[in-house]
Formats: sequence, C-alpha cells, structure tokens
Amino acid sequence: MADFEYSYIVCSCKNVTLGEIICSIKDNGAKTIEEIGEMTDAGTACGCCKSKEDDFGNPTMELYLDQIVNKFVS
Repeated sequence: MADFEYSYIVCSCKNVTLGEIICSIKDNGAKTIEEIGEMTDAGTACGCCKSKEDDFGNPTMELYLDQIVNKFVS
C-alpha cells in the first residue's frame, strides 16, 4: 500500500478521511468494515470504498477499507 496522508479522503460519499478511519480502529476498537462504518459512516453510501471488488466507479479509488483493515487490525 502506498503512503497516504491522514487527510486523504477514503470515502468520498461521506467525506471520511484515513485519519478518522485509523482513529476508529486504534482508539475505538473497530475491527471490521461494518464497525468502521458505524463509527465513521465510511462505506455506508455507495460502498465503492469497501474493496476493489465493490468499486464500480470510474475512476476507481486508490485506497479501500479492506486494505486499511488488513494493515491496522491485528
């Protein structure tokens, strides 16, 4: 995964940043995409940000929730 700033918008529908998602994992204990969505609203609108397989947008996203979960959830 490339380096992204904490201000990078992961979910453009709900305007959720990478920093907010990492905070939901590290500080609030989110372990799944669903829990991240409950805490931040990320992935709760169109769902394109959940995974490459869910992304129907053009252009496609550069970073997905599943990649973030795989990197930060142990």
